[in-house]
Amino acid sequence: MSHSPKVKAYYDGRADVLSITMRDGEPKYVVVGRGTFVVFADDEGIWSIDLEAERWDSDVDAVFPSMKIEIW
Repeated sequence: MSHSPKVKAYYDGRADVLSITMRDGEPKYVVVGRGTFVVFADDEGIWSIDLEAERWDSDVDAVFPSMKIEIW
């Protein structure tokens, strides 16, 4: 049986910020961008998140492979 990490999500209505944490620890990489996102969920919680960038403020071609993100 595989163990799924507990996803934590918090919404701050004062700043319109949705913060989603996939696992504990400290980040090594940070990618910043501007665009649209879609959060897919059901009664069990978050299933998937799609990010559609209008602009990336980081060199994603360099950092995404290090983050184990497949580029296609």
